[in-house]
Amino acid sequence: MHSLDPNLLFFGNSVDASEKLAELEQFLEYVSGFLFREARYLDEKAHPDLTREFLPLFADTLPPILHSSIVISTTTLLEQEMRGYAAALLSSLRSKLKFGELSGSVLERFRVVTTKIAGFAFDDFEASWQDVVGLFEIRNCLVHAGGDLGGFQKASTIRTFSKKHSTPIFADDSVEIDLRTSEVALRIASVFLDHIYNLALDRFPGRYAPSFLKPSPRGQSGDPASDEDAG
Repeated sequence: MHSLDPNLLFFGNSVDASEKLAELEQFLEYVSGFLFREARYLDEKAHPDLTREFLPLFADTLPPILHSSIVISTTTLLEQEMRGYAAALLSSLRSKLKFGELSGSVLERFRVVTTKIAGFAFDDFEASWQDVVGLFEIRNCLVHAGGDLGGFQKASTIRTFSKKHSTPIFADDSVEIDLRTSEVALRIASVFLDHIYNLALDRFPGRYAPSFLKPSPRGQSGDPASDEDAG
């Protein structure tokens, strides 16, 4: 039985990942439009029942819930891509090691496969990697601690992320997710996925070339002139 050409494999996976990310971006557009219409309705036409406080409660609680779902969905997509990418990389390198045999979190195992086994250099991509790590910790805080930073082990990672991206904001020790958080999460995912799939297409050349002109830091394309062309 013939194995799938790695170049075709990673190209196909990259297209699939891009489509999934595009669907999340479309969902964000829908959510943003819906929340805008509801906010305008509350401001112009609604007459809140102050005894029930239904409308004010709706306005305060629904936006962060919807935007939290986008952040969580984005990290879920990244986690799925990391698993599939690492498994495809091990297979393409003809390694007998399986992703599930490694210990640690998905992030830790992905880093081992890409840097220790495949030898990819992430030095020029470290800032974006830290963005991904921060995004995962925001997800973990939302899911496991209800957004409460008090006592959350990686609270400092989230605060560092917030200083860099001006989101999420904090109310006392509570993480508040809004439109900007969703937008930043999707942008981080897009940059990360583009980078890792470009690395793979550069490592396994074929019909589908990476979208960048400059080869990866390890110069695996074997074309020393490409650096000059890209400059």
